[in-house]
Amino acid sequence: MAQLASSKNLFTNSRPLVVGAVSSASTLEGISQISLISEECDVLELRLDSIRLPLEELHSHATHLTLPLLITARHPFEGGEQELSANARCALLESHLDVATLMDVELRSAMDFQPLIRKAQSKGVGVIGSFHDFQSTPMDEVLRGAVDVALQFRFDAVKIATMLQSPADLGRLVTLAATEKRLPISIMGMGPLGRTSRLVLAKCGSVLNYGYLGSPNAPGQWPARRLKELLQEL
Repeated sequence: MAQLASSKNLFTNSRPLVVGAVSSASTLEGISQISLISEECDVLELRLDSIRLPLEELHSHATHLTLPLLITARHPFEGGEQELSANARCALLESHLDVATLMDVELRSAMDFQPLIRKAQSKGVGVIGSFHDFQSTPMDEVLRGAVDVALQFRFDAVKIATMLQSPADLGRLVTLAATEKRLPISIMGMGPLGRTSRLVLAKCGSVLNYGYLGSPNAPGQWPARRLKELLQEL
């Protein structure tokens, strides 16, 4: 049975936590063969939009996992697979609330998903409002604006992931991670500087830091186990 840890404890942990992203059925099925999954990561993210299993089978696998679960059904414009409608994504998330510790909803979906967000929070599931830009790193006003939106819609934390085109882009993310105190923040870069950014930003205040289990689903990710090892060394 998934460990229903307190979302508040995850957001206020004294060390940066590693999220292991699971984005395929074969990876999900293989996790059950890893006896010490806690050595790989601290939280498991189930990408419900890309794990191609019947709903009952998917849920059954989730109930047998032993780490806190973050459930995600990504919007097609922000990396989601299968071109799922808002209703389909909402149904996927709602069907897994009973095993979730955290849930990810894109900021662009905040208005449409208000009933689900309130239901999740009433059950003690922490809700992360996420923003992804796979082309660039927006100006500071846009980055701060993402946090403003997360606060407006009463998310419990905010996640920001952008494409890094230069060291200056990374510098702006570092500043945001180090200075934004209104909400717990998870922040990372993608692209050639992505791996460097995930180490630096984890040490600058990013509470959840994403690696992958199986195969990567974003450019610039570390394998989750290696990311966890490096953050412990740092």
